[in-house]
Amino acid sequence: MRVAVYARVSTDEQFREGYSIDSQKENILNFVKSQAWEVYDFYVEEGVSAKNLKRPSIQRLIHDAIERKFDVVVFYKLDRLVRSVSDLDSLLQLFDDNKIAIRSVTEPFDTTTAIGRFLITLVAAIAQWERETISERVVVNMIKKANLGERNGGRAPYGYSLKEGKLTINEEEARFVKDIFNLYISGKGIRSIVLYLNQFNVTKDIRTISRMLDNPVYSGRLRWANNSKMDSIISEELTHPPIIDQDLYEQTQQIRNQRAKEGKKATSPYPFSGVLKCARCGSPLSGYYKKARGSKHYVCIAKKNKGTCDLPMFTENALTNAFLKILLPDNVDQFLNLTSNFQMKSPKDEDNGNTIKELEKELSNIKSRKKNWLLALGNGVISQEEYLTMTKADTKNEEVIKEQLSGLSQQSVVLDKDSILNLLLSLNDSWTSATYYEKKSFIKDIFKNILVDTPSDYYRAPGKTPTVIIKEFTLS
Repeated sequence: MRVAVYARVSTDEQFREGYSIDSQKENILNFVKSQAWEVYDFYVEEGVSAKNLKRPSIQRLIHDAIERKFDVVVFYKLDRLVRSVSDLDSLLQLFDDNKIAIRSVTEPFDTTTAIGRFLITLVAAIAQWERETISERVVVNMIKKANLGERNGGRAPYGYSLKEGKLTINEEEARFVKDIFNLYISGKGIRSIVLYLNQFNVTKDIRTISRMLDNPVYSGRLRWANNSKMDSIISEELTHPPIIDQDLYEQTQQIRNQRAKEGKKATSPYPFSGVLKCARCGSPLSGYYKKARGSKHYVCIAKKNKGTCDLPMFTENALTNAFLKILLPDNVDQFLNLTSNFQMKSPKDEDNGNTIKELEKELSNIKSRKKNWLLALGNGVISQEEYLTMTKADTKNEEVIKEQLSGLSQQSVVLDKDSILNLLLSLNDSWTSATYYEKKSFIKDIFKNILVDTPSDYYRAPGKTPTVIIKEFTLS
């Protein structure tokens, strides 16, 4: 008989019950020798739960079972193999179809009889109940901790570090967290924020920035179960030092909700609408669908509504071809020449990061001094009048520094050629597979205006559509 040896342990089980892999293998091998069987292969999983069959070794065992590479599966105890009745039923059916037996070293199972099948199913049901009971207890304890404002583990979010299980501000990262929120409420889109961070070698994708903007942890409050089917729990009191104040966080959420309500507009099937400008009259262009041709077009508003512009209607395909041609990586200089407000990064821009760091350090020193004066007032060392006198200058300087920081954080995004090249590469690679929403989001976040025209010698004729000339880009 060829034997498939299966052993599994999760970290907590090994600690709690002594189900080490070595001890399981030793017991199984002794059993196999007593039966004079031959070991075909070992299927071992460490630190893996048996809540389902999505496990590497069990999948390999299933694959080999279908190919009938062994005759019997041996394990130390049934709950090592499965902890779900439905999974057990699936495996028993698979093994029966391929004439493969199963044997437990510690349990007397005989799956060839009805009573044997009933008993093994009963044991699996008990194992499933035990796993689900443990899971429920864990959830209850985690809910209790969350309601008390205590962390339930996990890594520290960007902007924080973990010290003795407590969140502490990481000053190097926290300044970029502040920039993210300040840029967002100033009107910048998430993609623009990603590009801004790239200049400082901070790589965050759109999804990460979106989650950061929604996370109350930056206002000093913990959130738990946000990505689960349960209602998320947000602590009412401050549980750790905030990076941003509550007013800024709430303002951000208002903007997020407002933009979410404008979903219909944002998911318009015309990705260039809202940024196209007519080179002849300066009016915006809107999307227009021709049912007869089944094609999308763009038309100048002045022509459509008043008939005062002679810019011909053109197809979205013609516009897209012209747009992507200019954005080819080997056309970087052409793109830069057509961009009216492009600025190369200057030494002054490079110094912004150091300036922000120095201002934040001074702000921290002011807060420390004010705290010390407050302690002196509370201990009766100084009077209230003396306290106000001592802190007057610091309070004024504090407001000035905050204004300076806000101004530096909300400066327009300044790109260099490398950033532009990365931008063009990513756009050309993803344009075909991107959704209308993703295309529109990209264009809206990067471009304020795209000035377009058509050839002056174009004349209207059946089946003929003009090509598009992009005259100028204005970055957001």
